[in-house]
Amino acid sequence: MNLPELKQYLHIDYDEDDLMLQSFQGVAQEYIKNSVGAIDIENQLYKLAESLLVGHWYENREVTRIGNNSYDLPYSFESIIYQLKYCYPVGDTT
Repeated sequence: MNLPELKQYLHIDYDEDDLMLQSFQGVAQEYIKNSVGAIDIENQLYKLAESLLVGHWYENREVTRIGNNSYDLPYSFESIIYQLKYCYPVGDTT
């Protein structure tokens, strides 16, 4: 997923956070690869998982949260990771 697509998904129309978004995107790609193994990065579920993870980290940047213990990843992200892990053959196409 390229940066303009990611920003459109996240409804971000300014450029000040582009470096942060790119950093989150790189880490999200590693996170997903570590979770499921090598996967086709053009897979639509992969792109959605990447977007969800970047959006989660972008919205929850502080180290601590007052009032609750932590920010949980959305259940939909976990569900997508399970599908990527078990429904697609492993093959390094990245």
